[in-house]
Amino acid sequence: MLRTRPQRRSATALRRAAEGESSRTILIALFANIVIGIAKFFGGLVSGSSGMLAEAAHSAADSVNEIFLAVGIYRDRQPPGPAHPFGHGRERFLWAFMAAIASFLIGGCLSIAMAIAELKARHPLSRSLAAWIVLAVAFTADGTSWLQGMRQARRQAKEYKLSVWRYFLVSSDPVVRAVLVEDSAALIGLFVAATGLFLSEIFRTSVPDSLASLVIGLLLAVTAFGLARPFADFLVGRSVPPPLFEQLRAIVQEDEAVERILSLRAIYSGPEEVIVAAKIHPSAHMNIEKLTRAMDDLDQKIRLALPFVADVFIDISANRTE
Repeated sequence: MLRTRPQRRSATALRRAAEGESSRTILIALFANIVIGIAKFFGGLVSGSSGMLAEAAHSAADSVNEIFLAVGIYRDRQPPGPAHPFGHGRERFLWAFMAAIASFLIGGCLSIAMAIAELKARHPLSRSLAAWIVLAVAFTADGTSWLQGMRQARRQAKEYKLSVWRYFLVSSDPVVRAVLVEDSAALIGLFVAATGLFLSEIFRTSVPDSLASLVIGLLLAVTAFGLARPFADFLVGRSVPPPLFEQLRAIVQEDEAVERILSLRAIYSGPEEVIVAAKIHPSAHMNIEKLTRAMDDLDQKIRLALPFVADVFIDISANRTE
């Protein structure tokens, strides 16, 4: 009877799960967005500011995003089975992709719709100290969440010996990517909302505030698309970055049991989890027993040198053609 082989996890993924850094980042962001979203909503109602209401929609969208990211982490921990022998790691990409779509619909489209409606119905904007207090508190809360995401990004970038910006571009961790982008967009959105509110109070018209709401909506739409695109790549099956792939190729090629690499693939099966599939032509002096031990040693060598590798599959071929 064929049994399902136990799932192998990468050393990096196991360590991340034990540290709980991603869960902590999500909880901080979720708490900040819920509290500030409610405050923004009431601040917008009191002042009549569509920019504040757009920011409330922004916080609501980000709260939904955090929930989706948390669901992805929960699903990632489910054991593999016959239907999903490699586990559920890619579900984290799926839920992050859904979070980006939610941000586009809830935040972007709603903010743009409110802005258009307010532009058609112009009115004086009343001065409201409450709106400015809410903006200041929101900036503090979103800034705190952004700092937590940045601390995590810096720590993980250091492990890969990359700059934060470079790590952000190639990272397979959806939490770091999503939270940093969302919080950066939130801070920019708060500045836009404050500018619109300030100009509307000076000129006694809601037009600048409505235009701020429109800019916030467009910002959210662009942000959502920018997040969704790389997550879609990981869902389809994205290879590791070229420098890491070349490091992997060098390890396999330099092994004394390998005469020639016929094909080599390294695909993400989840955040910081890679499955390596190689087809090689073995060295001529290797018998079956030596080759078996050599392949086990090569497996361990790859996993030790590249801790994000979860499993290695090596196909031995006598065919010298590609």
